[in-house]
Amino acid sequence: MTDGKIDLDALGLSFGDATTIDGSVEVGDVELGGQTYVAVPGEVPFHLDVSRTAGGVALRLRFAVGLEGPCFRCLESARQELAIDVREVDQPVDRVIEAEEDELAESELESPYVAEGVLDLAAWAHDALVLSLPNQIVCRADCRGLCPTCGESLNDSDPADHVHGETGDPRWARLRDLQ
Repeated sequence: MTDGKIDLDALGLSFGDATTIDGSVEVGDVELGGQTYVAVPGEVPFHLDVSRTAGGVALRLRFAVGLEGPCFRCLESARQELAIDVREVDQPVDRVIEAEEDELAESELESPYVAEGVLDLAAWAHDALVLSLPNQIVCRADCRGLCPTCGESLNDSDPADHVHGETGDPRWARLRDLQ
């Protein structure tokens, strides 16, 4: 494997043959909600099953990774553990020219990660990671976030300390006067 790519043709698999490849791949950082989350470890161990089909290959990729970055609610440090198990099929079909429109039609079973018999494992692993992310990465399931008035974390503070009166944010005072 070079630069996160695997030459599938070099495996020499015949129809019906299969193999498993173990290694490590860099999945890269993830940008989510304007925040950057770092993959831990940077080089993720993976298991890749490759099966030769009649017209191409069937692939299954498995790996576990943690993401570290700010909590969506309180901005404290958060870590999300993910177990990824994804599949791809690449069965390229020669492009055919439609007689009337002279346009090219492609098979729906072509993987965007396989080009000329080479699998871009790093791109596939990164995309699989992004697609498996939860809506929010939080420091803990019961994270209460930040006080909307003073911005202090509500996780470890007394709720009585955050009764800021009925006036609310002074920047909205003009709108309250319109009532």
